[in-house]
Amino acid sequence: MTHLVAASVVDASVELLWADGRTSSLLSMWLRDNAPDLLHTSTQHRVVETSTIPTDVHPSSCTVVDGALHITWEHDGHQSVYPTEWLRENDYSNGARYEVAPPALWDGSCSDDIPSARWPDLLASDGLRVDFLRGFCAYGIGLLTDVSTEPGSVLGVADELGVVRPTSWGTVFDVVSMVDANSVAYTNMPLVVHTDEAYRDPAPTVQLQHFLRNDTSGGAATLTDGFKVAADLRRDEPEMFRLLAGHTLRFHFSDATTELAATGSVISLDPEGNVTAIRYSNHSVLPFRLPATVMASYYEAYRAFGRMRESEQYQLRLNMPAGSLYIVDNRRVMHGRSGFSSGGARHLQSCYIERDELTSRLAMLERRHR
Repeated sequence: MTHLVAASVVDASVELLWADGRTSSLLSMWLRDNAPDLLHTSTQHRVVETSTIPTDVHPSSCTVVDGALHITWEHDGHQSVYPTEWLRENDYSNGARYEVAPPALWDGSCSDDIPSARWPDLLASDGLRVDFLRGFCAYGIGLLTDVSTEPGSVLGVADELGVVRPTSWGTVFDVVSMVDANSVAYTNMPLVVHTDEAYRDPAPTVQLQHFLRNDTSGGAATLTDGFKVAADLRRDEPEMFRLLAGHTLRFHFSDATTELAATGSVISLDPEGNVTAIRYSNHSVLPFRLPATVMASYYEAYRAFGRMRESEQYQLRLNMPAGSLYIVDNRRVMHGRSGFSSGGARHLQSCYIERDELTSRLAMLERRHR
């Protein structure tokens, strides 16, 4: 680690000189706000409210001692110490940013890349579980086999990977064909790929779909990476991408006991322009209420996205025998099925967990292995 050579106060900042010739300019407000010695010792959370720091906060002195930056603050005489490693890691003036690993985009040709494992093996090996969960975070999808076909087994898988989120469907819900169905999911019709529960705010982030019986002809699981579709649309038709990211739709569900509605764009972006979520549920979207000047072009973009998501180029089609289970990031991967015969038995059970709990389980596993 390159060591710190000198420090000086320049206007409202502290200027640092490093042995490798690098210089840093760090705002005094930022240094005081992030003083390591003013964080809670166990949680590492702030205990000083940022809004109470004096506007003109500045050091009365700053020196380098044993490679660390020592600051005495003018307004209260408090002394703060900043380790070299901390300063280098957080040196925003030289481009330090919080980086999120880019998603691993996939299409219909990438079935061999999808993370998969036998469920008994995953239970028996922390190392395998780490690999599987890392793969899920990268691809937004994971496949499990050899899961017990006892009803409710999906909850056991869910409890190992996160915390179950109850909804109006319950903690676990059955997907079977029925008369007078309140959802096309409960028929034997083809089901175009979609994100689930677009009419909820927030929508569930992770869905588990477990196949207890699948004796019908047809009914392949269909899965599409919405991030890949969005990336290709942005590359080939940037104006269509802009329309789908820039306008909000409304989604709705209603039955005898439930009334739900939520809004969202087909493509959600963060402030840097990265795609963070897909919300595409054609069956539950309400009539578009968009400016007349964009309605025709928006329909063109919306229909293009819809055709892409159902095309062979982008769609995985997986036969899912009894005991198999897929897990998908519901903010990214659209799921559906092909049609199937009315003869034979088909019984699925599903539940939701949240992605933050899943990534917490992964982080704890990684912490133990470190």
